[in-house]
Amino acid sequence: MSRKTAVITGASRGIGLAAARRLAAAGWQVFSLSRTKGPDEEILWIPCDVSVEESVNQALESACTQAGRLDLLICNAGMGISGAVEFTSEEDAELQINVNLLGAVRCARKGAAVMRKQGYGKILFISSLAAIFPLPFQSLYSASKAGLNVFSDALGIELAPFGIQTCTIMLNDVRTDFTGSRKKTETGDEIYGGAIRASVGKMERSEQSGMTPERVAEAVFRLAEKKKLPAHKIVGASNQLLGFLYRILPSGLMLRIIRGIYG
Repeated sequence: MSRKTAVITGASRGIGLAAARRLAAAGWQVFSLSRTKGPDEEILWIPCDVSVEESVNQALESACTQAGRLDLLICNAGMGISGAVEFTSEEDAELQINVNLLGAVRCARKGAAVMRKQGYGKILFISSLAAIFPLPFQSLYSASKAGLNVFSDALGIELAPFGIQTCTIMLNDVRTDFTGSRKKTETGDEIYGGAIRASVGKMERSEQSGMTPERVAEAVFRLAEKKKLPAHKIVGASNQLLGFLYRILPSGLMLRIIRGIYG
């Protein structure tokens, strides 16, 4: 019988690469769908840009043809922008939603077709606590992750009759080069009293003292091997506490707390 197969978008570095390495170490056949090639030869690379439908369709078709099956699809590719909404260009806003949300939709759509025919499969979406704790000056990033959570939930209902499960993995601070790659604009910072620079700077310092990608990869592996997926998985004990507070705090109070931290 052929090995279990995982396809991971954005697995050339960071969280995606760590997850690919963890699965490969456990004997999985792993394909990385990314714009650039990663450093590990045992992870099979297929060029892919998740913002382009044709690229996604061709890459996933190639992976599934080579493997003959698709057990796990991890929609990990993403990017971040920051700045005040009123000074965010239409181009940057569209890029944020196109990569983080629509990119995952494109991959899930193609992956679901394969999994439905074989009668099983899991789709994991790498999301963020920013989906439930909206970040000022990263509003569009938060919106893209909130959309991803809802999309995963609805998709899971649609695909349940075919033996396909979905789950969002909600992360907080992870030490990767995502921080340095963020597309930032501080236009209007003087109007906002320096809050743009201060808010994003505080978030970036927090990211660089966060958990390692390998810790996230271990959580991904455990979900891959799990018989029944949760709808959402928050990684890290302190982050799980934040998730609990989200469920019990009134929305107004929660927003005041976030404003006090990042506003």
